[in-house]
Amino acid sequence: MATLKKTPQINAASMADISFILFIFFLMVTTMGTDWGLIRMLPPWQDSNDKNITDKINERNILVVSVNQSNNIMVKGAVTDISEVRAKTKEFYNLSSVGEKFPEKEEKQLPLIGTVMANKTAVVSLQNDRSTLYKTYIQVQNELAGAVRELRDEFCMQRFGSRFDDCSKEQQDVVSKDVYPMSISEAEPRDIGKTKK
Repeated sequence: MATLKKTPQINAASMADISFILFIFFLMVTTMGTDWGLIRMLPPWQDSNDKNITDKINERNILVVSVNQSNNIMVKGAVTDISEVRAKTKEFYNLSSVGEKFPEKEEKQLPLIGTVMANKTAVVSLQNDRSTLYKTYIQVQNELAGAVRELRDEFCMQRFGSRFDDCSKEQQDVVSKDVYPMSISEAEPRDIGKTKK
């Protein structure tokens, strides 16, 4: 009667070491995804019981920019091409823009600048449809931010003789907080609908 030979067992003692080395290898050579986004400064927190924030903002102090489900851009309800958004935003924010359709102005005494007429409360309200393409949303954001950057550059050139980025930290703080703050309010996405032709 023939005897059956036993199959030799594989020595698995070093398998844990090999797995650990492979794990370390993949950690070292794999690149992790980087988060991308828009840099925005949130407004300072205010107590909901504060009476100042319960005051209604005058309609003339708000520039409503909306993007509908067809990715049509509207500024104050009028269909606008993306190339015109920056100019309309600059016109709205500009301190020399006066009249009933522009934000209210007030005289401010500012350090390093002196007396200047500044916007009392000028806010751009950005509203998007839930179906708005992210590309369109980013383009509009870039145009709004670009308008404020250009106004800051122009103001700094007039007052300090250099662009905003080349000014001192103190000068930048005064211009960005008191003269041309980046006041862009984003409403929660909703159904805006198609543009009527």
